[in-house]
Amino acid sequence: MRTDDPTKLETTLADGRRVTLSLPPTDAPWAADGIRGLRPVLPTHTGHGEEPPPLPSRPALPLEVALLGLGA
Repeated sequence: MRTDDPTKLETTLADGRRVTLSLPPTDAPWAADGIRGLRPVLPTHTGHGEEPPPLPSRPALPLEVALLGLGA
């Protein structure tokens, strides 16, 4: 993790992707320390979740689509 710039935080994830977090200038008291006020947090989950159910072999009816939107 690099912290050369007090308004920018850059890091490289385990899979090689780079992430940059920039904080805009502000006079908010909670952000007065810029990125120095941030701390690392260990991940709570790693890997992938369960595989989604397979799509039906026939086109979905409008009622089924509506129920999918409700999480049924």
